[in-house]
Amino acid sequence: MAVVDVTLADGWIPIKNLENKHVVKIAEFAVKEHNRQAESELRLSSIHKGEFQVTEGTDYRLLLAVIGAGGLYEAVVHESYDYSTVLISFVPLNG
Repeated sequence: MAVVDVTLADGWIPIKNLENKHVVKIAEFAVKEHNRQAESELRLSSIHKGEFQVTEGTDYRLLLAVIGAGGLYEAVVHESYDYSTVLISFVPLNG
């Protein structure tokens, strides 16, 4: 039996179903945590792209459209094996 390695060169694997409840939960967490840290009031509009990699848990890299400041943001969230989540970064991608 042949084994196929589906990982990308940098270790990130595309998320095929961006409407998956868990992916949406991670995206909503990223926006909520960013709002808490930055004292802002952004709202998630949609998830444009997503990737994940398995590390000591799972890292998610999501391209998010938000309402409030407008535009796209790249969010990176780490989820531990116990399902605790940490926002690693939340960076605007506007011009």
